[in-house]
Formats: sequence, structure tokens, C-alpha cells
Amino acid sequence: MKEAPDSTEAQNKRVLQDDLVISVEELKNIFLFGVDLTDDNGNEMPKELFEFYIRSAQQWFEVEVGGLKLCEREYPEIHDYRLTDYIQYSFIKLFKYPVQSVSEVAIQFPLSKNLLVFDPSWYRVESVGAQVNLFPTQGTFSSIILSQGGSYIPLIYSGIEYVPHVLHVTYKAGFKKGEVPANIKEVIGMKAALGPLNIAGDLIAGAGIANKSISIDGISQSIGTTSSATNAGYGARILQYEKQLKNDMSRLRNYYLGLQLVVA
Repeated sequence: MKEAPDSTEAQNKRVLQDDLVISVEELKNIFLFGVDLTDDNGNEMPKELFEFYIRSAQQWFEVEVGGLKLCEREYPEIHDYRLTDYIQYSFIKLFKYPVQSVSEVAIQFPLSKNLLVFDPSWYRVESVGAQVNLFPTQGTFSSIILSQGGSYIPLIYSGIEYVPHVLHVTYKAGFKKGEVPANIKEVIGMKAALGPLNIAGDLIAGAGIANKSISIDGISQSIGTTSSATNAGYGARILQYEKQLKNDMSRLRNYYLGLQLVVA
């Protein structure tokens, strides 16, 4: 008996869960350990809340470390043709990294539907640097290209140095599932924990309550928290995470982005 295929909703949920570099359980057990994650009635925070903050933290991280992708996907890109780059083994700087593989490098001239696809055995990829070069498997690059009567790039023959949007590259970029470095997962976890910590801090003594007193037959009990109009109940942990995030992100930017230079 064949199993019934998954519904579209179930498939979408699985895809969304596959996008998370840390699980909800990891977020709770590592970054929210010891925190009461229930409301006044003992109801646990919904799983969707934690998934939202993890996904938000991942998007924040990708913006902060420009071009770095946490989950592997295929990307099509269009690049400009520059003569100086082309004669240096067709140097192409891709926009996203780490690059896992390049499936196609092609040329498409304006107003033409035909692609001139380079031999895949020519592709040379530098993963973290997001760099692709075309290196001929025999002969030299210029002799192989130009011996075709300029059929690949007739622009070289005519001496044109720059043409926009003629190089088409299709490639996969992002970390493979389960291969995201631990220092990146730590940053994602701390950033994702800030949202639940703020919510849980407001609920320590009840929503919006900083102090609570109970009195029965002359016996009284008072409870005070660090909650206030300007401070969350778990403010100390939030401040510690924010401080560590600042330091860790500085190191990660230096490693993945390095020194950014623009030559005018």
C-alpha cells in the first residue's frame, strides 16, 4: 500500500523547518536555559514564535555579512563583460557565497535568445571568495576563444572593453545542511533569543507587573522583579547577549568580508 503524498501545507512547513540553522529545541536548551517560557496561565510559548525569531535572526545575519548565505540554494546572476577581466581567465566575482558549485557560465548578447555556454570542465571556483574563472582544459584561453573567429566574444575582435549584462552564471551558494560553523550558529542563537527573552521578561510576575504583594489574615508576601517601564525582566541576559553579539559580529565580518576597497 502506497503512502499518501504530503499535502502542500505539510511540504511548505518542512521546507521552512529545513531553512532553520538551529532548531527550536537548541534555542530553548542552549540560549534560553532557565527561562520560564510560559504565560500567566502556564501555557507554553508557541513553536511558531521561536521559528519566527530564528528566521528573523538568520535574515539579519545575512544582511550584516553581505552576500553570505546560510542555506544552500541555486542562484542565477547576470554580470557585465569587461575586457580586462575576460583576458584574465574571465574573472567573475559572484554576489553570494560560499559557492558550492557552478552549473553554467554562458554569454547572451542583447536582443538574442541564444546562449553560448562554456565547457563546464573549464570552471574554476573559489568558494568563500565567490570567484569564478574559466580555465581551458587544453591550449590557452585566448587561442581557444579567438581561434573560433571571435564566435564566442566577437567584442574582443572589435576592441570593445565593456558591455553590460552579457555574462550569465547559474550556481549554488550557501552552507550545506548541517555544515553551518558553530560560531555562526552561536550568533544566530543569541540574536534569536532576544525576542523570547523580552516577552518572557514581561511575564515573570504577570504581564506588565513589576511588583506583586499578597496579604491574607495579616500575613503578607511581596515579590519584586527587575521589570520596569524601561527594563525587561531578563535585562541582564539581554545586555550580555547584545554585548557578545557586537564582538562576535565584528570578527565574523572581518573574516568573511575582509577589507572592502573601491578603486575609482
